[in-house]
Amino acid sequence: MGEHCGTFRGYIAMLVVLKPYRGKGIATELVTRSIKEMMESSCEEVTLETEVTNKGALALYGRLGFIRTKRPFHYYLNGVDVFRLKLLFPRRQPEPFDSMASVDDESHEYNEHIHCGENPYCCQHNM
Repeated sequence: MGEHCGTFRGYIAMLVVLKPYRGKGIATELVTRSIKEMMESSCEEVTLETEVTNKGALALYGRLGFIRTKRPFHYYLNGVDVFRLKLLFPRRQPEPFDSMASVDDESHEYNEHIHCGENPYCCQHNM
């Protein structure tokens, strides 16, 4: 996670599930947990790259709401192109602030005091 072009971004790198374990929801669970953690850390988006030939990964990320944003050519050392995928989080609306909403009149004691002039630092006479 980190700042990129003014956006706090999460990044998923090198997610692999071994062939005997594929199709059991492991990748979905790992990505979903990662996304949740990034959301809780105030990320605004998640990005990743996957090979254009990786149909399983493209299907998984598509189901989770990722969109294709770029196609870098010869991105990996093996010369394969990739799709850069991005998941945008909804912008959080600031909570309206009501200064009186947090004050519970019954739970607080209010001591009204008028400065009497005997002490220039206020009237804590008996302290």
